[in-house]
Amino acid sequence: MNILEQIVFEKKQNLKRVQPYNFKEIEAIIATARCQSNLWVNLFNQKNEPVIIAEIKLGSPSRGSIISHEAVPYYLSEYQRAGASALSVVTEEKYFKGNTTLLKKVIQNTYLPVLRKDFVINDTQIYQSAYFGVGALLIIAKILSLSKIRKFINLCELLNIIPLVEIHDQQDLEKAIEAGVNFIGINNRNLATLEVSLHTTESLLPGIPDHATVVCESGIRSREDLQRFMNMGINHFLIGECLLFHSQPGEVLRELKGVRKSASSKNMWDNPS
Repeated sequence: MNILEQIVFEKKQNLKRVQPYNFKEIEAIIATARCQSNLWVNLFNQKNEPVIIAEIKLGSPSRGSIISHEAVPYYLSEYQRAGASALSVVTEEKYFKGNTTLLKKVIQNTYLPVLRKDFVINDTQIYQSAYFGVGALLIIAKILSLSKIRKFINLCELLNIIPLVEIHDQQDLEKAIEAGVNFIGINNRNLATLEVSLHTTESLLPGIPDHATVVCESGIRSREDLQRFMNMGINHFLIGECLLFHSQPGEVLRELKGVRKSASSKNMWDNPS
């Protein structure tokens, strides 16, 4: 069993212990899930400059612990001051050290739209995401059947969540196309082996429909990497470890964007609105 299979297996076991939402709770969630999806649509419609989704990730299977929970306010503040377009929060518990408490705290203390990254395998996780106010949700094609992808896309749209369908190979791409996706994330990391290759995006990009917005995920280390993909027509990037392993993530983010340092602003974490 590879690491991806292990994560999904354990996720299934854990979700068996989660109480599903009842009908009245679902009705209430649908009635209030309106907050962030328009922000994501606007971001995905931007075409002429780099749109960077900066990641909050406490750990990973390949790197172990990355940052502490106590360090999150600093990274959040740095991302906001440096001009991140949006945030990604990884909520998988065992291997990525995340949780929904972290997700809620970030959402409460930022004006930026938030993408939730997890291994989504059932409806409850999607309803939960809407309840927390998530505007976009990662849907990993590798771990889902075509019918599940379609079902999850439809449910996300009902709840005003943007479904970002993640692919890594040709089989994933074919499922995504058949499911009629509008937002595709190309993960340059093989989730089974954890190896990273930017060639993944290069090889899959020609097969993606023109109407779909593409997000390049994993492996971006420099302005040169980013420019390489912008020259191919991609301008949306999800960037994590390049920022998280640097003591001044805001400086790195500004370098990636090709802009000079901006004036400082208050720490939104310490002063929630």
